[in-house]
Amino acid sequence: MWNIIQCAIQGRGHIKSNTPCQDKTYSMVTDTMQVIALADGAGSARLSHYGAETVTKFICSELTEKFDAYFADNDGAAVKQQLIEGLLKSLNETAKQLDCEIKELASTLLFVAVKNEQFIIAHIGDGVIGYLKNNEIKIASQPENGEFVNTTVFTTSKDAIMTMKLIKGSLGEIQGFVLMSDGTETSLYSKKERKLADVLKKIMQMSTIVSTDKVQEQLKQSFENVIINATTDDCSIAMLVKANDAFRGYLQLSNEHKYKLLEIDSKISKKTIRRYDDILVYLQNKQSVSQIARKIHLKPKYTKKYIDKLCMLNFIEKNGGCYHTILIMHTGNEKNNE
Repeated sequence: MWNIIQCAIQGRGHIKSNTPCQDKTYSMVTDTMQVIALADGAGSARLSHYGAETVTKFICSELTEKFDAYFADNDGAAVKQQLIEGLLKSLNETAKQLDCEIKELASTLLFVAVKNEQFIIAHIGDGVIGYLKNNEIKIASQPENGEFVNTTVFTTSKDAIMTMKLIKGSLGEIQGFVLMSDGTETSLYSKKERKLADVLKKIMQMSTIVSTDKVQEQLKQSFENVIINATTDDCSIAMLVKANDAFRGYLQLSNEHKYKLLEIDSKISKKTIRRYDDILVYLQNKQSVSQIARKIHLKPKYTKKYIDKLCMLNFIEKNGGCYHTILIMHTGNEKNNE
């Protein structure tokens, strides 16, 4: 099982000019496979948001239907040719509907498709593709720009096939993938060091122990309040993260694993662990600090220290004057409700 997290936020420049968000993300899931896609519409193309939407939807559908054929084909040039031809056909259909030239639909395109233990990655234009392996966030594909300074290759560019990156392989120890547009890249990728921000690893890992909907909500809030302030461009991201089959909920963990998850020294008494247990259980229903203090028989000022630690770990959240557990507590895929 894989979790999908994605969002696309209108940039400050486009808010000011009343231009639609030109970044688009899309995903598709079947019983055997998952596909995530991201496209950044060209700023110079007035209808590029429609083009970005078209190519992300097309590529997810195409890979869902033909993954095996594309993976088995050892002729990389032929695979690229087929994909580009399909993209252009889809864009031409959209152009007819909108009565515009295809160049008005130009965008970048990044995607990852996973089926069983195999994956296919492709990248046209700027943006970054990363992956999580052995708890390290690494680069799979960096931005591809045109032959002139500050130019980007798009799905409609004549050299799209030549510059398109195509990667196929076996998952092995890969735990997840991330796609991001160049707007997001400003905050989460260092061009100088060619390194992705460690916070991406934390988000991926968090999605395996906290409700995916909650992680998605928090990610969107982070983009709206922080990420877009570093650029005037639209910002988007899409993540595909392998579920942790060993995690059956917090209550099923051994004390050893709880020490690790709570980031506390194993030499600390088991009484401390039991207090964290009680707090997390009680907070499956919203409670104030004073209510929790009474239930665990501890003064509010000491109870608050436990609460602050759980907030820092992002295992609980505050809403008004009350707190609520967002960590998955129960076995299987059962998750907490608001």
